[in-house]
Amino acid sequence: MATVFEMARALGEELQKTPQVEALLAAKEAYEKDPEVSKLVAEYTKMHYDFEAKMQQGGIEIEEQREFNEKMKTMGEAIRTNKLASDLYIAEQNFNNFMNSVFNIITATLTGEEPEQVVAVRLANEYYAKLSQENEVYSER
Repeated sequence: MATVFEMARALGEELQKTPQVEALLAAKEAYEKDPEVSKLVAEYTKMHYDFEAKMQQGGIEIEEQREFNEKMKTMGEAIRTNKLASDLYIAEQNFNNFMNSVFNIITATLTGEEPEQVVAVRLANEYYAKLSQENEVYSER
């Protein structure tokens, strides 16, 4: 009989063949090939970390915080409206939703619930529509 770890590896190999994983890998590859968006995200991340470090040291003036917020807003909008970044975000969300469904089936099986019922609720359009309301840019896709 196969061990749990062997079954997990087999599950991982089967998951690689799913449209969700294929879409995620393709979106990630396209994203990583674009130096412009990669650079923008790296700058955004660095600026955020630098600002956080400065805040922890207690050296932030109100005007500096306003400038930071404005720059982050502008850069964030540029990232959100970039097609490759948007496609990657959507692929990541779809993959995460899919993996949550897989996890829900495992959990339901362990607790004695009906996996089909748990997954049906999670796969209903209304369930994820509620989750994506805060991300209107992505929910339209």
